[in-house]
Amino acid sequence: MRPWLWAVPAIASVSLLSGCTALSARSKSPELPPMNVPPPPERVIEPAPEPLPEPVAELPAAPTSSAASRPNSRPPVPRPAPQPESKPADPKPAEPAPPQDPAPVPQPPPAPTAQLRTPQTADTNNAEKPIRAKLDNARGLLKNVDYQLLNAARKKAYDDSMGFIKDAEEKLKEGNFVYAQAMATKAENLARELAGK
Repeated sequence: MRPWLWAVPAIASVSLLSGCTALSARSKSPELPPMNVPPPPERVIEPAPEPLPEPVAELPAAPTSSAASRPNSRPPVPRPAPQPESKPADPKPAEPAPPQDPAPVPQPPPAPTAQLRTPQTADTNNAEKPIRAKLDNARGLLKNVDYQLLNAARKKAYDDSMGFIKDAEEKLKEGNFVYAQAMATKAENLARELAGK
């Protein structure tokens, strides 16, 4: 019985292998004739024509003499004759004066440099008013919030809002209105969220 058990797997494997070879023979694609590809066209490169230089208009002739080429439209102005210099009768030759250093001109103190301002902060009083209003609004909203009843995330938001208010106050004192405006806006937004408005 044992030789028969060995024969069954051998027959099964032979039948499987013969089926695979028959399948591969059928799946082979038929031979196609090669494609007839035309040769590429010839490359003809024509050189670019050189541009001709543009003709230059003739320049006017240079005048030979300014008086001869210009007609006299008004009479010549008489010039006074040079007068001979009169020398004083000094028997002693004049000694050259020693060169004196000019007195130093006192320099005015340098003007204080003007602080550059953006259009939003050109007028400090008008720039500070809306920021103060936002800070006061944020403080008022936070006063109505009971800190003890808040969960951990809302307590952090409350503390952040108070920090933004403090930062905005410091930047207002420094004159940095743009940064103070940003901090005041953040503080007010957090305060509104905490107050539920």
